[in-house]
Amino acid sequence: MSEESERVYVPRKPRKCPSCGMKPIATILYGYPAFSAELEAQLQSGTIALGGCCVTDDDPQWVCTHCGQNFYRSGK
Repeated sequence: MSEESERVYVPRKPRKCPSCGMKPIATILYGYPAFSAELEAQLQSGTIALGGCCVTDDDPQWVCTHCGQNFYRSGK
């Protein structure tokens, strides 16, 4: 993931990355998730990415599994 990537605000999860055109886009899961076979499968398929245990009001919602571009939810 690039430290210098600009913030991209989207109203919903993109189907593919507008920066690189690739997919999948993973939903970022924060906190301490319970590890399971289902979670492992989601991590391997790129539908879920772990975001860490520290949660703020300013965290991205999704991430491109190819280029690491973060996506923030825009207002409804």
